[in-house]
Amino acid sequence: MENVTKLLKFVQMFKLFTFLFISASILSACNSSDIDYEKQVELQYLDTLNERLFNVKALLDKVELADIEERSEVIEHNVEFCNLKMTEKAIEPDEEIKRLFEEYKALDRLYLNSIKQYTTIVKQTEELFLQVKTLKESANQKDYDRAVFKLYFNQAKKEILALHQLAQNTLKLVVESESVFTRRQEEVESLAEELKK
Repeated sequence: MENVTKLLKFVQMFKLFTFLFISASILSACNSSDIDYEKQVELQYLDTLNERLFNVKALLDKVELADIEERSEVIEHNVEFCNLKMTEKAIEPDEEIKRLFEEYKALDRLYLNSIKQYTTIVKQTEELFLQVKTLKESANQKDYDRAVFKLYFNQAKKEILALHQLAQNTLKLVVESESVFTRRQEEVESLAEELKK
């Protein structure tokens, strides 16, 4: 009888350990599944930030700093030359010429602003690409817990959105102004040729 009691206790203990082992395995699998899902979500968020950075980089690839500087110098030289010649010849600019110079000078202000921001945009783009890469590595390795990752992610997101907006307000406008610059440049150079006579 004593052996039967010991055997029953052993069977009960075995069942208990088996139950605990299976429960632990299931919980571990669930936790692993939660971690995988969390990791996928974090990586998707980071891919979204990367897309913004690639948009900024695409604008940088379309706009060369030297080209913007050259355009600004050309505008300033042409305006100065035309104003000098009109003053020498006592020509009062009509409304059409005034409008032409207003648009031409507005382009120069756009170029000067872009020149001022260009280096900052390049530097921040490089730094933020590195920051996103580091966050991706951390998401893959789960270096940070969720709260810490969220903190770093939100900071990177804030900086990337600000950089993207800056690039839109400067570099994108430079790209979009291409046809306007070409037309105004031709008109001003035509006026300059007339004033040389």
